[in-house]
Amino acid sequence: MSRPEVPAGAGQREQPWRRRLAVGAWVFSGLCVLSVLGTALMVMYGLRYPTEDQKKCCWEQNVTPEWMAKTMGFQVPGTATDRRAGLHTNAQYDVALLAFTLPTAEADRFLKPLQPEGTQLVRNAHPKKPGYTRSDGFSHLGLPEPETFVDGMRIGGLCRGDTKTPQGQAVQFCTDIYAHEFQPGTTRIYLWAGSDAAIDKPPA
Repeated sequence: MSRPEVPAGAGQREQPWRRRLAVGAWVFSGLCVLSVLGTALMVMYGLRYPTEDQKKCCWEQNVTPEWMAKTMGFQVPGTATDRRAGLHTNAQYDVALLAFTLPTAEADRFLKPLQPEGTQLVRNAHPKKPGYTRSDGFSHLGLPEPETFVDGMRIGGLCRGDTKTPQGQAVQFCTDIYAHEFQPGTTRIYLWAGSDAAIDKPPA
């Protein structure tokens, strides 16, 4: 039995539609990727170059250095001066800040039990440019960001359990530590802790 004849080109008429669908899918996927990248870049730019509104946004009131030290799990020496603290909250993560000044010898005694065994604080090998700020940084407390210092700056950090000392076990959040001897014999300690979970708010 002979096969029915197929009109010339009948099998090719569907190809332009398939091609258009494929092109449309690629265009849609590309737009989605560009949208995600654009949002990520905007967030990163906002963190590095915050606007005045961003600098003022999302800071909790009634945050005291004493309350923050207890919340973060640090035992600040009684001789510490120029104590400052802040709590920044947003939909992605919360940030706790604590800063204070000590004689360098006392600062070293404070820092030693917070260093994981076999580690030491290191120099700031990749400083930020002077004037650098961030929306969740120490500039909110009236201090230069510690990442901008080189001379006299030592950097470290720990999470809870990184050390076996009582001081290390008491730390509640993974914390970046900056120790800046800004004048001979005097060191300012900066403690910056980020948390994916909400940090308890201070009492009103």
